[in-house]
Amino acid sequence: MDGTMFGTKSNYWDLNKSKFAVIDQLPLMGSVSPVLTVLAIYLIFVIKIGPAYMRKREAYKLTFVLLAYNAVQVAISGYLVARFFLDLRRMGLVPSKCYLNEENSRNQIIFGTYLYLTAKFSELLDTVFFVLRKKYSQITFLHLYHHTVMVIATWAMLKYWPSHTLIYIGFINSLVHVFMYSYYGLAALGPGVAKYLTWKKYMTKFQIIQFISIILQYVAAVKISECPPSKGVALFVFCNTAFILMLFLNFYLKSYSANKTKKAAEEVVNNACFVEKYD
Repeated sequence: MDGTMFGTKSNYWDLNKSKFAVIDQLPLMGSVSPVLTVLAIYLIFVIKIGPAYMRKREAYKLTFVLLAYNAVQVAISGYLVARFFLDLRRMGLVPSKCYLNEENSRNQIIFGTYLYLTAKFSELLDTVFFVLRKKYSQITFLHLYHHTVMVIATWAMLKYWPSHTLIYIGFINSLVHVFMYSYYGLAALGPGVAKYLTWKKYMTKFQIIQFISIILQYVAAVKISECPPSKGVALFVFCNTAFILMLFLNFYLKSYSANKTKKAAEEVVNNACFVEKYD
């Protein structure tokens, strides 16, 4: 396989070999087969097998499971935020120095990215729980695309193109997830608590701001870095982030407009009922 478009030096690109040998020794990093198998099982279950299994069954509540799962996700995301924050503080938000040339820094970057990858694998359970609870409206193209691409893209970046330019992405995304899984965990406590959770719309805004900041930071980091990723990799990160940004913007606009329209319609009906009652 010709790897020149991705910035490799040889005309043959061995998919089983990472840029640094230590990466190949990590679980799931030896070859692309395990990650593709996991994603295939995930998609087949949430699209076909899961809904078929649940068709004649009552939705599972999973209250304790969801509380435990979301608490673990908050803890994982919080740890990653702290870890990546220390990396950003040491290296800078837009570093020019090539930290991959330093063994200690390189190992920090590789291990931090690997922990972030394991978090992306665990987050696939979000969709599994949606299926078991029959929350099919939550399983949108945006949801499936985002979860699937985050796994395969993070794996590929770590395997073939590890870079300190990706640290900010891990930091801001993990920060968003601290708030997101806190919200889901509290919502799992039931309607008595859920009615006080009025900040869901603001989480979507935070996610939109996240993607805009990622694009700006990544472009700046790639431009001044002494060891930037290849043009193909940089273009993928930019275009994929921009695409997800558009999906989130579309989701926000549709949801917000729909809510405004629904509230307006309810107000018209209520006013009509009031006039009819007291006319």
